[in-house]
Amino acid sequence: MERKESIVIQVAPNYENEKIREMEKFGWELQNRQEIHESGVAFATRTSGDGNYVINQLVSKYVKLHFARSLSFPNLDKIKLIESEYFNLSFPSAPSLIWPYIFTLFWVPGIIIGLVFMAIPWSVTRVLGIVMIIVNGLLVLAGRSWIHKRRNAQKAADRVCEQSTRRAKELIAQVESITASEIS
Repeated sequence: MERKESIVIQVAPNYENEKIREMEKFGWELQNRQEIHESGVAFATRTSGDGNYVINQLVSKYVKLHFARSLSFPNLDKIKLIESEYFNLSFPSAPSLIWPYIFTLFWVPGIIIGLVFMAIPWSVTRVLGIVMIIVNGLLVLAGRSWIHKRRNAQKAADRVCEQSTRRAKELIAQVESITASEIS
């Protein structure tokens, strides 16, 4: 009886066929598939900038894929090395800009109210208006700084994802050349 190794992977339904093709390139054969109708973490695609990236994501429905591979598969040691690097490539999620924008926009009405207070001829309200404009203006500037940092983090995450995508293509080409040499 032939010895085999196996692995079970959870994927989002829209990523299932792509994952099966990807695993087949590393010598894995699909043995079983099971659809799960509950929340769970699964591989899914995320579109960002120039392309799609594979990430782990919380989904409401996922598919469990069971793969098996013969331990006597040709060049298995080389394939395992490439496979290890391939599946450990980093695809970081870009941070959200929602909270920085909410924080920044929260303080804008304070500036408007400060301007209204400055228009009132009474000196106490003018001072209060100036204080409101300064305090809320500083908080808006802090929010802008937060937005700027998050945008830089998004760009950095996108760069890492692009580099990982390029490396993934190189690794797939390597494994395809190894398996193609065995077929011919």
